[in-house]
Amino acid sequence: MASIFNALNIGYSGLKTSQVAIDTTGHNIANAQNPDYTRQRVVISPNTPLHTTPGDIGLGAKITEIVRIHDEFVYKRLKSSSTDNEFNQFRREVMDEVSSYFPEIEKNGIYNGMQEYFNAWNDFSKNTDDSALKINLAQQTRTFTSTIRQTREQINGLQKSLDDQLKTAVDEINRMGRQIAEINVRINSSEAGGDHANDLRDQRDKLELALSKLVDIAVSKGDLQPDTTIDRHRIESGDAYHLSIGGSSFVDGSTFHPLVLDKREGSQFSDIYYQRQDYEKFDITGFIHGGKVGAILSLRDGDIQQVVDELDSYASSMILYTNNRYAAHATTAMNGNVPIEGAQRVDQSDLPIGEGSFHIKVYDIDGEEVASRKIDLNGSMTFDDIAAAINSDIDDNADNVNDNDVDDFLEASANGKFIIGLKQGFEGQGYTFAIEEDDQENPTLFAGALGLQRFFDGESARNIKLDRTLDDNPTKIGGNAAPVAGDNGVANSMLELQYDKIAFYMPSGSKELYAEDTLSGFFRMSATGVAEKTASVHSAAETSEALLNAVIDEFDSISKVDMDEELTNLMKYQTGYSASAKVITTIDQMIQTLLNIKQ
Repeated sequence: MASIFNALNIGYSGLKTSQVAIDTTGHNIANAQNPDYTRQRVVISPNTPLHTTPGDIGLGAKITEIVRIHDEFVYKRLKSSSTDNEFNQFRREVMDEVSSYFPEIEKNGIYNGMQEYFNAWNDFSKNTDDSALKINLAQQTRTFTSTIRQTREQINGLQKSLDDQLKTAVDEINRMGRQIAEINVRINSSEAGGDHANDLRDQRDKLELALSKLVDIAVSKGDLQPDTTIDRHRIESGDAYHLSIGGSSFVDGSTFHPLVLDKREGSQFSDIYYQRQDYEKFDITGFIHGGKVGAILSLRDGDIQQVVDELDSYASSMILYTNNRYAAHATTAMNGNVPIEGAQRVDQSDLPIGEGSFHIKVYDIDGEEVASRKIDLNGSMTFDDIAAAINSDIDDNADNVNDNDVDDFLEASANGKFIIGLKQGFEGQGYTFAIEEDDQENPTLFAGALGLQRFFDGESARNIKLDRTLDDNPTKIGGNAAPVAGDNGVANSMLELQYDKIAFYMPSGSKELYAEDTLSGFFRMSATGVAEKTASVHSAAETSEALLNAVIDEFDSISKVDMDEELTNLMKYQTGYSASAKVITTIDQMIQTLLNIKQ
């Protein structure tokens, strides 16, 4: 039955609901500048009425829920856009740095160094006996090769820096994953009685968003719970929680599975592994995409590694073809610097030796050719077979004379390394020999691949440099083929090299053909590729940033605090509080009236 005390309780319930509403509004206003806060709203419902005749009598109001206005679908798009944007922004920053290593303007960089290098050969070809021109060629070669090495070192240093950043990022991912698992425990405990752990969910969302900027994550939160009676945008997640990275479970409720880094076999870089609770690891590097970590992996193992490989290919082909042509310069000994097995077939080795033929020529002290032998190469031959072809007792001149053939002057061996030298008795007699390709357009590259006569040392951009002997004494540089004054055959051949289309192999030391082009053409292709890639990532970064800003605007319009709205609510709830207080004052006066009647 309705009573005056029920009326008093109604006023009290109004005070209480208004107080909670004011507290919630104040909480929203206090966190208006918090970028990770989701605005909250009180849900006020009437208390269960008294069922009487002639009708129900209301018993005031109550707070049934305090909910956050959150749309899980929009939030999911926000995470996805953040992942893409961080991926593209990081790639833009790194590719800008990579492109700075190729300053192919204003007479800087590798391309200019190559032009100066061939200009030095051109000057040298005019007088191959001039020591000053030899010194100039040596200096231009040092500058050119130093630029190549420095550029590769800078790019490789960037790769190492990315690998270090990967470790930092994985540590951060693990830290946040552990925190999410701990928050899940607190959320489950707080919501066990049916309440909403709004601030804890905000903390978890903050970690999810930060995590999405590091790596592409997939999050499942059980059945979504829409409630359009409160707000048409309110779509909250359920109680279940599962977060995976690269298809592997990272956080499952309160259980956390860390990621670990381990050095890749035979590499200076690390791979990412998923570690189970029994400590068994699975490599998931290839399944990680997006975010900063995805960008690091795509750059370190993809775009930047391609630049390194192309630079190595450029340098290795420069070394290979230059040394192959320099073998035409007559010398007293050719000692290969590439390990081989004599019984190994040519086509089963990793050396880029092709089929064809070359001539070994022997010169006397006056520079006259005294012997010459054609060596035919095919893939089925072993290195022992090639040595035997040089050592075979053959009448090269078809003159029935037994002491004027190549095998009479020279001896070859393939024991660990390929070596050709003058036989005992001919040393110190002024005899020299050289190797000349029969077809420069399709050379066998035998001498260059084995390093029999070297102008360059090294095998890639990492260590390309002028041969140590020539570096110590540049006057030993030879531009002549036959050892006679005025001969410039080798120097002219070097000049032709810059215009010839040659083979480029990737990676260095492999027979796998990457491209066929001129030296300048291949380098321009590589440098242009860097420029185009940089322009592409700039475009992608601008697009992803615009998309992210659009999603942020949508998310903010739903979940962020609107000060105008909150101040309006504050005045509304303040008025409600005052009105409820007036009700209580009125009931108090009624009670006093009743007491006065009794007296």
